[in-house]
Amino acid sequence: MGRTGRGAFAPAHTFALVVGILASAAACDSQSGIPVDAAETDVAAGEVAAAGVAAAPTSTADSPGTVPPTSARPAPQVVVGEVPGNPEAADAVRAWALDLVTDPEGLTSTCWTLPPAQMAEQYEDTGAVLRALAQPGVDGQFSVSWTGGGTTVSVKRSEIASGYACPHVHPAGTADVYTPADAEHAVARFLSREAGRPVSPADTETAYPLICPGFSPWDPSGAGDGGQPPLKQDPDVLADTTAFAADDMTTTPVRGDYVNVTVPVTDVSGVTKTKQVTLSIGQDGYCLGEVT
Repeated sequence: MGRTGRGAFAPAHTFALVVGILASAAACDSQSGIPVDAAETDVAAGEVAAAGVAAAPTSTADSPGTVPPTSARPAPQVVVGEVPGNPEAADAVRAWALDLVTDPEGLTSTCWTLPPAQMAEQYEDTGAVLRALAQPGVDGQFSVSWTGGGTTVSVKRSEIASGYACPHVHPAGTADVYTPADAEHAVARFLSREAGRPVSPADTETAYPLICPGFSPWDPSGAGDGGQPPLKQDPDVLADTTAFAADDMTTTPVRGDYVNVTVPVTDVSGVTKTKQVTLSIGQDGYCLGEVT
C-alpha cells in the first residue's frame, strides 16, 4: 500500500484498508480460521498421493494457501518402478500412466491396440494400477510386468518400442492374459489395414506385428506335421478386402493357444464370404497364422 509519510496512511486509503481486512477474513473458515483453499488442497493431495501419484506443489509466490489455476499446475509425477536392464519399459508405461491420471477418456483413441470395451474395464481401478506400477518391474520372455496389491500390469515389447505402452491389467497370477476379445480385435486391425483404413496411421506390420512369426511349428490341428504359418508365407491372401462385419465375429477355441475367428469379409468385386482366421499367442499377443 502507498504511504504519504513515515508510518501514516493517507485518509483516502482508509476505506481500501478496511475492505482488504474484511476480504482476508472472508477467505478463512469461520470456525477454524484455516484458509478454505488450503484445506481443500490438503485433502486432494492426500487422495492423489494414496493412489501412487506425487501431488503438484502449491504456490509459494502468492499468499499462503493459494493454489494456481489448474492449467498452470505442474503435471503429476507418476511413480513407475524401474526395470533392470530395460529402462525404456518404465518410460513407455509412464507416458501412458500420466494420461490415465490426467485424461482417462482420451485413452480410447491413444490405446487403439486394445479392444475398447476391454480397455475400459481393465483401466477402471486407477488406484490399483498405480500401486502395481510403483513396484519394481520384471522383464519377462514376451513382456514386462509390474505386480503389487494383487494386480499385474504387463506391456508387450511392441508397445515399449513405440514409446507409449498401453498395458494389459489383470489379477496377479493369472495365466490367461489374452481373451477372445483380443483375438477379434487383432483380426479387425488386420482387415482394417487390408481395406486401407487402419485403426491408426501408425498401425503397420513393421511397428505392430499381427502375423505369427513362425518361431514354433504351426500346428492348430495337433497332427504334429506343422511348418510355417500359411499367412506368413502368403500375407496378401486378404489384400482384396474392402469391408468386413466386425459385429458378426465369433471366436471358437481350437486347442491350446489356438482359436478360430469367423468374420464376413467383402472383396473388391462386392462379394461377401465368411472367412475363418486361425490365431495363436506369440510374443506380441494374439497373432494371425492362417485364413480359410
